Amino acid sequence: MIKWTEKFETGNPLLDAQHRMLISYINRLEEFGRLRNPSPEELDLFLRVLEFLETYALTHFKDEEECMARFRCPAYRENKQAHSEFLDFFRGFSRRLKLEGCQPELVQELYLACVVWIQRHILRIDVQLKASIQQAPVPGGQD
Repeated sequence: MIKWTEKFETGNPLLDAQHRMLISYINRLEEFGRLRNPSPEELDLFLRVLEFLETYALTHFKDEEECMARFRCPAYRENKQAHSEFLDFFRGFSRRLKLEGCQPELVQELYLACVVWIQRHILRIDVQLKASIQQAPVPGGQD
């Protein structure tokens, strides 16, 4: 389970709130991975969580990329590339789950991959935004 700490903060309240939301849904994957004989309702909920994660990630990635561009963050290109790679991975894994079935081992594999990715991504790339935001001129401020 991923626990939010201040080391994940980017300096942008919207992006940090979105990261918290993504983490909470990734943590839900862990719960699904523990189910050994999920009911049809639990399987349906799991598939809806997957769809939500993809949709929410798209929204978040767009917001984050726009913010990095606005503040001229040096990690912008690397961030955009990492987002594209993650979406390809996630969509491929979602297709695999739908084809092979929502086996607990596959769900756990997806959960662990998401945990590793989001922690590495936020801590290596996203947090670079904080310095860019702090160095940005204050609108209407004195130069």
